[in-house]
Amino acid sequence: MSARIGARRRRAFLTALSQTGNQTLAAERARVSRSWVTLQRSADPAFDAAVRAAIDAARVALRAQAGAGAEAQRGGTCKPAGGLAYLDGVELVVRGTGGSVLGPTQRGGKRVQVARARAGQWSPRTEERFLAALTASCNVKAACAEVGLTPASAYNHRQRWPRFAERWATAVEVGYTQLEFALIEAGCNPLSGAGLSGVAPLTGMTFAQALHLLHMHKHAARGLGKRPGLPPRADDIEAVRAELIRRLAIHERKAALDNDVAA
Repeated sequence: MSARIGARRRRAFLTALSQTGNQTLAAERARVSRSWVTLQRSADPAFDAAVRAAIDAARVALRAQAGAGAEAQRGGTCKPAGGLAYLDGVELVVRGTGGSVLGPTQRGGKRVQVARARAGQWSPRTEERFLAALTASCNVKAACAEVGLTPASAYNHRQRWPRFAERWATAVEVGYTQLEFALIEAGCNPLSGAGLSGVAPLTGMTFAQALHLLHMHKHAARGLGKRPGLPPRADDIEAVRAELIRRLAIHERKAALDNDVAA
């Protein structure tokens, strides 16, 4: 191997590594083997330092991508930047960022890199299919069934990726509006005989199911009522103490009223 070809391969590998943080993926894109990379790193301290610097650069860039805001054009998506969508026909994803939990400069923790999407893992294509189904139905459970994943994994993925959470909220808002208009349309034609089955997106739903979906999403879509689910836990011991004192006072007042009635 000539020095010129060796230098060209090194540059190609380091460029791919600074984008992906994944040595195996970078080696495949640069058309070199992992054994060649290992040999070069062991024989050349300068190349080894350049590899470490490229991995650090990828870590910072990918963790910045996990955040939301103007700093990251694609902020908060698991889709790799720079056109890295597929490699040899396999979809690529950003893995290990922890989403918005980790800051762009934080070190340690999981390895941050672009990697091949695993079976049963959220990927950019899975996100698109899920959001399309959610927009059409306003039903998280049905949208998860469409992509073959669980609602728990969907909510976890939403928490990790801010941009996906924003798109989720938009899908719910659009789906909610469509559901409202569909119910109005069905209600205005009670003698048609078609019922809900003749009005999209109500096909396959009962009135009770449609109304339940409106109730579940009214807070997110219209800001009405409280968020569904369990109430948030107390943040500190002072809040817990205040709640206990409040409940004890209620119990004491009730006991005093019972005593008055008994007397």
